[in-house]
Amino acid sequence: MRWRSVVVAGVVVAAACTPGEGPESIPLPTSADTTTTTTTTSTTTTPSTTTTTTVPLGPATYEATIRRTTDGVAHIAAADVASAAYGQGWVSGEDYGCTLIDQILKVYGVRSENLGPGGDGENIDSDFAWRSIDIATTATADYDAASPELVEQFEAFAAGWNAHLADVGTDGLVGWCNQAPWVRPVKPVEIYVYARSLALLASSARFTDFIASAQPPEPEPEVSGFAPRPTSPGIPDFSVLAPVDVGSNGWAVGSERTESGTGGLLVGNPHFPWEGELRFTEVHLTVPGEVDIYGAQLVGLPGVGIGFTDGVAWTHTVSAGKRMTAYLLTLDPESPTSYLVDGTSVPMTAREHTIDILRADGSVDSETRTLYHSEYGPIVDFPGLGWTDAAVLSFRDANIDNDEFIEQYLDMVSVGSLDELIAVHEEHQGVPLFNTIATGADGRVWYADTSATPNLSAEAELLFVDKLFTDVITQVGYENGVVVLDGSDSRFRWEEVPGARDPGLVPFAEMPNVERTDYVFNANDSFWVPSDEFTLIGDFSIMHGEQQTPLSMRTRQNAAVLASDNRTGLAGDDGLFSGIELRDAVFDNVAHTAVLLREAVTSACRGTALVDIDELVDGDGVVALPAESVDISTACTVLSNWDGRYDLDSVGAILWREVMNQFDRDARTTTGPLFGDPFDPAQPTRTPAALADDTTPVLLALGRAVQTMTKAGFAVDSALGAAQFTQRSGTRVPLHGGTNVEGVTNIVDWSINSSSSESVPTRGDPVAPGSAMRNEGFPVNYGTSFVLVVDYSGDAVQAWSILTYGETGDRESPLFETQTVRFSEKNWRSVAFTDDQIAADPTLVEYTVSER
Repeated sequence: MRWRSVVVAGVVVAAACTPGEGPESIPLPTSADTTTTTTTTSTTTTPSTTTTTTVPLGPATYEATIRRTTDGVAHIAAADVASAAYGQGWVSGEDYGCTLIDQILKVYGVRSENLGPGGDGENIDSDFAWRSIDIATTATADYDAASPELVEQFEAFAAGWNAHLADVGTDGLVGWCNQAPWVRPVKPVEIYVYARSLALLASSARFTDFIASAQPPEPEPEVSGFAPRPTSPGIPDFSVLAPVDVGSNGWAVGSERTESGTGGLLVGNPHFPWEGELRFTEVHLTVPGEVDIYGAQLVGLPGVGIGFTDGVAWTHTVSAGKRMTAYLLTLDPESPTSYLVDGTSVPMTAREHTIDILRADGSVDSETRTLYHSEYGPIVDFPGLGWTDAAVLSFRDANIDNDEFIEQYLDMVSVGSLDELIAVHEEHQGVPLFNTIATGADGRVWYADTSATPNLSAEAELLFVDKLFTDVITQVGYENGVVVLDGSDSRFRWEEVPGARDPGLVPFAEMPNVERTDYVFNANDSFWVPSDEFTLIGDFSIMHGEQQTPLSMRTRQNAAVLASDNRTGLAGDDGLFSGIELRDAVFDNVAHTAVLLREAVTSACRGTALVDIDELVDGDGVVALPAESVDISTACTVLSNWDGRYDLDSVGAILWREVMNQFDRDARTTTGPLFGDPFDPAQPTRTPAALADDTTPVLLALGRAVQTMTKAGFAVDSALGAAQFTQRSGTRVPLHGGTNVEGVTNIVDWSINSSSSESVPTRGDPVAPGSAMRNEGFPVNYGTSFVLVVDYSGDAVQAWSILTYGETGDRESPLFETQTVRFSEKNWRSVAFTDDQIAADPTLVEYTVSER
């Protein structure tokens, strides 16, 4: 049995190892820091029998009852909030014991000391980068000033995590850190620091690869014959920035669009990695009279990030707005460690950092680097620009001081209505990088982008927009998602206005949001199209995202699913959604590109048997695909017979993906080689829609797709399930779903967005440049993750969910595979929310954990 069914009483433990010191002024805990006493009561329930064993030990500081239901979901009940947090900490250690401590080592910059230098010194660079970002010092100061309620919950969560470690020992942990010498008890403040670091996902964390190497240029040698160094900056290669590979769909359907005409419906469908620290854990927290919330939270954190209560449900999608601005600094000719602002020289701040490095032979040595900050933030050594005598890049992070982030989410677990949820957003303004989509029992819906957003003055925004047309660095940065400002001009400093969470941010009153009774949605495009029925155009900061610009195909398919004209038919004959109908729409798997173009493409290819394809050479100069005449007649027939879906048995889905991958995002959203009609801002969810008159590009793309599939060993009439898969517990599990390229709402794809030290599966190189295929097909480790449907239309709230990668980090556990198969089969699990539903679960396992 995976959960302990034996009694553990009066266990007093001390950790087995003592780590080294963390960053200056922030000591990590030693083995003397944690002493716990734990007791466990176990109840095992079958449909016909219940057996309970209890060992009383007197009053407990913390006590929580944990009931595990189908798929290992933990329902944690306690008499007080701190005890519930204790139980959640225990469960976190039980399910994902390695992730939290591994991430603590990362954000404190002590991985090299504990894990060694890493491949190509990656741990060394990571340590120096996180020391320079220094979220540990910032967040520790905030923790010391935090509310007593926050501190109490983090203390309890840490106590629960440590108690589980004490109970099982390092050799009892599941996952890759089993028996690892660097596993030890955690301090509450360390968990808080880690939680705060997650707010930097779309900002500082994207620059960690370029902070550690930022060093000023050496003085120029005074030798004749040497060419002087360039005095104008190079062009930064912003394409090297790691993408923020997290997305989502969020749907809230109000009373106007529901069959009941009363309560709302919600779909939460985050697209997150299936490996690493950005996995979710499904959880239910209950404190009588205070908290009853079900949902998901990122591994290693207390509370619930997205979920529902009796009265309100919410989900998040990653905002298209900006969480930081980069600054191109003009350096003082007299000193490369000073920069000019309005002609005045401003010295950088130099900070010396020393890290210890564990070597393969067990010895430890140290390395010291001096890293630099401008008034905005860390100096970065960016490819293509570097650090010259003339210029260097720095950046300012809108979330580095976000001490309201954790306070807000801890308050959200007890909200009972949409009004209360909105009030918490307005009070704290702590959402780091997400849109919020919400509904409740009263049938209203709400969309808002309240993410931390830099506030540029109106003058600065005009100057920035002008530079988009005149300055190549500004252009290149923006094309790669980075706002680059002129650091030598004080007009580009963030403007401070009343009402903002922190100086220099956009205040809640100026953030885009809308409340309605029909529906709202978001699929990671900017705020301006939250519905097929209306647009949210206004005087919002450009930092929140663009307006009146083309939408992704996934956004357009989301709009089509929910539209009041019911053009997809998913709302049934009456055009109004039931909870079941909306749930089934989540995995409908129709590709919007196919809706728009498939018939026209097949009409064009029916009259063409052969297409002449040019030779394709890869980056190493090797011929990936030869020049040849390709017969596309069979492929054309396949697409003619395909229904446009990405289900397991869909024949044509693979072929279409390979065709669409021959066109970039611009081609898929505006007039060009694929579409012949223009984008119309007055009809953003419906344009462009017509295939270009010149069908040569799409016919050549079809020929290339045939070549690619043939090289990979797949017939053009192969079903999607034969190629798209993930490996779980040694089993190849076929998966339905598509990608942003095709415009499917249910995303399955591949991501490298993980900073975990765990060794995880990799995928091979693409069959050919421009292809999504590997020789094994389409391996998946990213996409639909925790998917939740909530229905307030009946007498009581009802919900369904799937956690696609399972409720464990143990790759040997059956639970590592079970929910992936559930996802593959579209086999939704009914959420057990009430006590009666939990008690009726046929797999129920119940146990109590406490500390005295």
